[in-house]
Amino acid sequence: MLRLTESQIEEFYDAGYVVLCDVFHDAEIREISGAFDRLRDTAIELTQPEMIKGAYFVVNDHRINRIVWCGAAEPVLLKYGEDARLTFPSSQLLGSNEMDQLICQAHFKLPDDGVGFGWHQDSDHRRYGTDVWTDVNGRGSFVQTLMAVDVMNEENGPLMVVPGSGREGHQYLKQNPSPLDALFDGRAQPVLMEQGSVLLLGPYTIHGSKPNRSEHARRVFINGYAYPGANRRIYPGEGAGRRVVIQRP
Repeated sequence: MLRLTESQIEEFYDAGYVVLCDVFHDAEIREISGAFDRLRDTAIELTQPEMIKGAYFVVNDHRINRIVWCGAAEPVLLKYGEDARLTFPSSQLLGSNEMDQLICQAHFKLPDDGVGFGWHQDSDHRRYGTDVWTDVNGRGSFVQTLMAVDVMNEENGPLMVVPGSGREGHQYLKQNPSPLDALFDGRAQPVLMEQGSVLLLGPYTIHGSKPNRSEHARRVFINGYAYPGANRRIYPGEGAGRRVVIQRP
């Protein structure tokens, strides 16, 4: 079972993220990649968002933004979403043997598709500061995992993070009138990952990404887990919000 060391836990709360290398193996990545290929083949035929087989395909004129609760359409991805190599380290960070899985997403950055994500905190997406979310454990109550299905390098629109930004808590970036690029571009660092590596990301860590300018896809499998009782929002997707129970040794 994959267990975080004390230094990795300290790094997560200090920098706001930690990378775990070589977590998933070649055969597993091929299985996940095959599921992504089937999702892509469905998505590129769409012109607007649509719910298909229990997954929400967020598409704009054949451009794939993301596929929400993708495991409903491809159950093999739900299997990996509850894999102990993702859930056990997340449970260590949350401090709970039970978690609510809110996120199971396929992100595609195909060559020249123009898909990018501006500076944001995942706490905004969880609706921090509203009546549908409570930070139960006082440390964010949410952990997001990003598995590199493809190599993530400086050419293909890597995730950019602002180290240490999570220590400032929820910053209400959506209400900030200042240009966010001016605030964060100079502080951000790219997260470079090999296939099968996993990033653990805190909910307050500021991050974003630019479009893929390479000739190869840059796909990421994202799963997110909340401390029980933190979330009261209903997420789209058949089975979203399922309870995951950790069997500790």
